Amino acid sequence: MGRTSTVDRPATRRRKFQRARRPEEKQVRRQQILTAARKLLAERGVGEVSLNELARRSGVSKPNVYRYFESREDVLLQLWVDEVRELSERLEHAFMPLMPGHVDGVIAAVVSAFSAQPMLCELTSIASPVLERNLSTEAIVRAKTNLATLTVQIAGLLRVRLPFLSFEDYSWLASSAATWVAGIWPTVSPSPAVVDALSRAELSVMQPVFERDFSRLLSVLIAGLR
Repeated sequence: MGRTSTVDRPATRRRKFQRARRPEEKQVRRQQILTAARKLLAERGVGEVSLNELARRSGVSKPNVYRYFESREDVLLQLWVDEVRELSERLEHAFMPLMPGHVDGVIAAVVSAFSAQPMLCELTSIASPVLERNLSTEAIVRAKTNLATLTVQIAGLLRVRLPFLSFEDYSWLASSAATWVAGIWPTVSPSPAVVDALSRAELSVMQPVFERDFSRLLSVLIAGLR
């Protein structure tokens, strides 16, 4: 008497997915998916980030993932925007103790900031050739608008520390640095077979060094603009 049947127990224990209806609830769902994507990307790399796995890890069913992101690439593109936002905050903190005109300090801070965010570098390297190939115009405009705002913020930070350049130069410098990172990152994070090949003395000269080469690039660009 009063006992719950064994048939009913699993049903009472099962968590029912509640659809987000209010804006704040939808934002929580989006963040759940992005957090799952960030962890999955850190653990396994871009190739292993799938909507099925994101749904499993975030607790949001796959059909409902499409209510917040139009594709896997949309998730990764938003993650890239978040990484650029983190970069802007990191640079703002790193630039604080620097006096205007301290070129070497600016270069060191920029290189250190990128080095501290390998996820940013990886997503930057696939943004144009991979992520933007499977997105609607609306999604791309949304991401580009956010990125443009962040680029202006970073240019503003550079302007205070490098007062001898124009604002257009700062924006160009920020974009050029990102373009270089996009191109070089696959080379500085190669497969195990490539690492083994480049360990041979006759091929070692072909292996770039991220921090050294990035610093050199920025030095040349700033000197040329100046």
